[in-house]
Amino acid sequence: MVATGNIIAQSFMLWSERAAPAAADSSPAVGRRESALSYDPLQTLRFFAYGVAFTPISYRWHAFLNARFPTGDIVAGSLKQSAATPSKVSSLSRSTGAVLKRLAVDQTVFAPFATFSFIGGMGAMEGLGPSELVERFRIQYLPLLIAGYALWPAAQVVNFSIVPLAYRIPFTSVVGLMWHTYLSWTSARLKPNTMPSEMGQAEALLGPL
Repeated sequence: MVATGNIIAQSFMLWSERAAPAAADSSPAVGRRESALSYDPLQTLRFFAYGVAFTPISYRWHAFLNARFPTGDIVAGSLKQSAATPSKVSSLSRSTGAVLKRLAVDQTVFAPFATFSFIGGMGAMEGLGPSELVERFRIQYLPLLIAGYALWPAAQVVNFSIVPLAYRIPFTSVVGLMWHTYLSWTSARLKPNTMPSEMGQAEALLGPL
């Protein structure tokens, strides 16, 4: 899933470059940029390795959340019960509270750790030195963390309160594919050696850094 997201992101970047206005092709700087832009299989391999290494950690974390904050199938339970009774309302309230607690713990503990692991792991596989890695964190950490906060809390609320239990894993997989595509696309542009024109595109997406 992580590698697939990277392939999609690289394909999109290649397509966007080739679809640029023909008038821009006359610029020598643009010509050099396009000639250097090609699919990078090593980047996909790094994303694949990161996914293999981090997936067991993510699985154990979510297993802990499932055990500590069980939500059950809120949708099925609400559909089966046509009339509200105090016990049913209490059960739904407990399930909703578990969802909110789960989200709070997930986003305050695991989200910062996952973002740190992604930047650090990818930087290490790229062979960055300590000073380069610090600079990578300075540029990428907050934008990626904020982007995650914009996506995952809303996705998880939908997942645990609307999506039936049997469809939660497919739903999370689809959201995860979009997220890893975004990670690949954004991290490629939020690097210290990013060209000015590329940084302008990133700022248009995320706002000033």
